[in-house]
Parts: sequence; C-alpha cells; structure tokens
Amino acid sequence: MHDPENPAIVRLRAELDAAWKGVVSVGALDAEHRDRVVAYLQTAVPDSAGRAARAVGQEAVVAEIRRFAEVEVVTSHPTWPAGTVWSAVLETAVEAARGADAPVA
Repeated sequence: MHDPENPAIVRLRAELDAAWKGVVSVGALDAEHRDRVVAYLQTAVPDSAGRAARAVGQEAVVAEIRRFAEVEVVTSHPTWPAGTVWSAVLETAVEAARGADAPVA
C-alpha cells in the first residue's frame, strides 16, 4: 500500500481532479478550443504521472490513476464523449507511469 499523503501522490491527485473537471466541462466549447484543452490534458496528466512514478513508484501511481477511472463521468453536453476522452487521458497516464524509471532515492 502506498502513502496517500505523499506529496507526489497529492500533486498527481490534484492534477487528475483538475483534468476530470476539465473533461466534463469542455463539451460546451467550440471544437477548436475543446481540442486544445484535450490536447493539453493528454500531455499534462501523463507528465504528472511520470514524475510521480519516478518519485514514489509505478504501482502507487497506477493505483491512484485507477481510483480516478472509477469516478463517474457526467457531462451536460449531449454530444460530448466525456467518458471516452477521460478514459483515453487516464490510459495515457498509466502508460507514462509504467514507462517511468524506478523511484529516485
């Protein structure tokens, strides 16, 4: 079991929470702006996951990401596939965490 209060995990959790809020709220934006937000999330979240994995280990980071995968994704915009986008962001984050080197001692 990992320490849920480790600063690297706390930062990752904050990044995941902000990303989740972004994904569920961008449906109302025009396509150009929505694409920019999604592109940002698809790089920022994996970057955070990789940094956290180097600090605390892959297992702890993947467990935290998986916790966020269980959060229900509801959007007020009927044509915005928030759940699909959220799954893609999280999967990329898991890949980044698993690709990270061992924790720095």
